[in-house]
Amino acid sequence: MQIGSAIATSAITPTQKSGNNMPPQTTMTGNTQSNQPLARELAETFDPKNMNYNESMALASALMKAGEGDLSSAFLPPPLLKVNSDGSVIDTTGTPEADAKMNNKFNMFETLTARIDFNKSMNLPTDLLEDAYSFLEKVQVARNTPSINEYT
Repeated sequence: MQIGSAIATSAITPTQKSGNNMPPQTTMTGNTQSNQPLARELAETFDPKNMNYNESMALASALMKAGEGDLSSAFLPPPLLKVNSDGSVIDTTGTPEADAKMNNKFNMFETLTARIDFNKSMNLPTDLLEDAYSFLEKVQVARNTPSINEYT
């Protein structure tokens, strides 16, 4: 009585290598990455210490397009809802009142710090908010330092 299984074997032959093993030169098509890091690109468009919710929305959108969906959620503005005296809730998006709120300037560092403190007080995770704060610090550093041109 034989216990086990039949194993198919194949001869292993080493591949012959000679010359340059790099793949042939190909042309790239489609989206090409910018030479600038994302933090540097974003630093040119807004100031984290003096931004409004429209800029915050644009930042979240740029992060989403760059594949940073989780990080982008930390920068989404709060919903523009209004609670009426009878308890009903209405969406005020597009109204002059909502537009005024979206254009109010604020310090995103202070906002994230307050949200982190609140989450800690409620025993909620703060990893995402701390990552967002760290990213904003990189944007601020990029904003305050001149860019280096490699070709000059």
